Amino acid sequence: MSEMATVVLQWGGHGPMGPHGGHGVAAGGATATGGMGLWWLAAGVLLLLALAGVSLVYVSRVRAASTETTPPKEADSAMQDLRTQYARGEIDDEEFANRAATLNLEWG
Repeated sequence: MSEMATVVLQWGGHGPMGPHGGHGVAAGGATATGGMGLWWLAAGVLLLLALAGVSLVYVSRVRAASTETTPPKEADSAMQDLRTQYARGEIDDEEFANRAATLNLEWG
């Protein structure tokens, strides 16, 4: 019987759930040091990581699409000049073929 009296005195008459009737940490409530507070923090970090990953994938695809092998305007101009020289008879077939191959190698 003395053990039971000791336990009742330790509770201070507040009951087994604490002085607030089970609205604290013992009842699973959220606190700044544990409980649901850490779950929300972890969920927020995971959400930020997912958004960063999606952004990186998007940026890499946009960059890959913009660097496709499209000849620059200089290549079009150089090829047009080469065709003009060939049409005027300033260069022969072999010279035209060599220069055209060089232009294709430089600009894809």
